[in-house]
Amino acid sequence: MEITGTKTRVKLPAEKLFEMAGNCQNFSRYVSEQAKDIHATEDSCTFTIENIAKVTLKIVEKTPFTTIRYAADNDKNIPFFLTLFYTKISDNETDVDVKLDLEVPLFLKPVLQAPLQRFMGTLSEKIKTDAEKLES
Repeated sequence: MEITGTKTRVKLPAEKLFEMAGNCQNFSRYVSEQAKDIHATEDSCTFTIENIAKVTLKIVEKTPFTTIRYAADNDKNIPFFLTLFYTKISDNETDVDVKLDLEVPLFLKPVLQAPLQRFMGTLSEKIKTDAEKLES
């Protein structure tokens, strides 16, 4: 199952966004308000989404200034990958695309589609607002 967030234009250079999200201590700020017990290092972050799952995200791939890929472990044994794509628009503007790839049983897809789509939209927006707020 693949879910994409809304393409978001951020008023920061791709290099700066890449550095921010490439450190899980920064990335942990983007997870939903529903996330509790957040613990982060530079390469991973663990959090609990209330009534859903405990999740650990680990950076598994970085392509400088264009892509960061996180692999996730969770207590429901549903593997997934979260990928951030950066496209330089100008020296101070970058488009950010967010994609979630997960393997779920067919019967769970209708149940998970809407909440995960909302999460991806929220994630895209939080990346933008948090990055621009830190720069101002």
